[in-house]
Amino acid sequence: MIKVATAAEIKKLDQLATELFDIPSLILMENAAIGVVDFISNLSSEKSISNVLILSGHGNNGGDGFAIARHLVNRGYNVCVILIGNPQKISGDARVNFEIIQKISEKESNLKIYINPKSLNKIKELFDGPFDLVVDALLGTGLNSEIREPYLTTIKWANKYKALKLAVDIPTGLSSDNGKILGIAFQADYTLTMGLPKVGLLINDGPKVSGKIEIVDISYPFSLSNSDDVKKHLIEEVDIYERLPRRPYDAHKYSVGKVFAIAGSSGLTGAAKMSCEAALRSGCGGVLLLTTQKLLSVYAKSLKEVMTFPLKNNNGNYFVENDFDEIKSKVEWADVLMIGPGLGQNQETLKFLRKLLLYYPNKKKVIDADGLNLLANFIDDRKLFLKNSILTPHLGEFSRLIRKSVDEIKENIFEYGEEFARKHKAILVLKGAPTIIFDPSGNSYINSTGNSGMATVGMGDVLTGMISSFFAQGLSSLDAAIVGVFLHGLAGDIAAIKKSKLSLISSDVIKFIPDTIKIIEAIDQEHD
Repeated sequence: MIKVATAAEIKKLDQLATELFDIPSLILMENAAIGVVDFISNLSSEKSISNVLILSGHGNNGGDGFAIARHLVNRGYNVCVILIGNPQKISGDARVNFEIIQKISEKESNLKIYINPKSLNKIKELFDGPFDLVVDALLGTGLNSEIREPYLTTIKWANKYKALKLAVDIPTGLSSDNGKILGIAFQADYTLTMGLPKVGLLINDGPKVSGKIEIVDISYPFSLSNSDDVKKHLIEEVDIYERLPRRPYDAHKYSVGKVFAIAGSSGLTGAAKMSCEAALRSGCGGVLLLTTQKLLSVYAKSLKEVMTFPLKNNNGNYFVENDFDEIKSKVEWADVLMIGPGLGQNQETLKFLRKLLLYYPNKKKVIDADGLNLLANFIDDRKLFLKNSILTPHLGEFSRLIRKSVDEIKENIFEYGEEFARKHKAILVLKGAPTIIFDPSGNSYINSTGNSGMATVGMGDVLTGMISSFFAQGLSSLDAAIVGVFLHGLAGDIAAIKKSKLSLISSDVIKFIPDTIKIIEAIDQEHD
């Protein structure tokens, strides 16, 4: 997995690189610049890039811009550097690189430097034609307040300018820690982030303004870039290869995972069906769906491989507290309880669920949808034990669980997610764009698959089925969540290509689960 860092963590890594390994910070800046220039050179083979405009501030991000300018000039590009801000505040490594390019500009005609020009429009055709690429090296990761002048006008101008746009480390105006736009942000086509990706690039508004993200290796020692002190991670394809269940040759249907689905109610049977079908498609040996006598006919017409367990004494539209004794044997039979899709929010069902969760504290469970909405009523019960549970709320459901507004959660998503997982000793799968997984040890895992076409009803039910299946097949709760979330998003990506994002529905994702597993198995064959 790739570590993902906050601004403070990156600052600490830079300090440790110097203190523990005697790597001068100037070397780190030089490596950053070379990485960006190599990327621009490769991009030039696809795009026509001759004239480059670099917008630089007076801090270390600006220092990266000055060093980038030097290397681009040496490779034959026409470069214009515009310093926005106070030149008297340039210091340290940034000052070294600024003084170097000042001297180069006196002798090389393909480098021009302007300090706080009155009009950016007057300098946009300095060379043979307009700028092909605008590079943002204005403020970097240290920003923690709204954009002010002169940066505000500069970003507005840059966003309107017709050229490719590249951000150095992070688009100016984007918070590196919570991914919120601070008034306005540079709209990048590419963001080249240094050493490790920044949290803000991946969450909230980050993906809207960052474009394609590339990581520049600035040569942190391995022990630094993979430090256990950095607890946020980005999930990659190879991580799924390492965790995907391997089925033994002598497997039988009940040795590879049994899921008991406590789901569905009148008007919400589709959620139960999709979660059960997704579980089977993800590899478990059997799924047993709890149902009332009244709802049995609905399932019988459409479910082929899913088994049903109709309650003898319930001919109603939902489960009630008196159903509990009748299901005990099936709860004990199952490897995992899949609770919630389409369950409904009737008060009798609330009593039923509370009794189930309190009576079976150690049973493996995946709780979603209405299961979470009901759980919110007794989440603080001291007798409740969720250690072997995976909870999969979207932001609205999580808001009800922790009694915080959605806006509050977005501002402090890692703080609240980590606190919840630690408090309840459970795995929290916080669904969104992106989905983030939290474990009780304070680690978090950001998913890298999925698309906006998946914003439709039933997607969460499919995810619940997939996670339940992998949990039942013997993966740990954390690994089941990681594999389920990644493959769910990947199936959605494949479906979006085949069906288009606009036409994508939840059942499409189920259809493409086998394709995602084949992709991971292909990695398996490459390793073999």
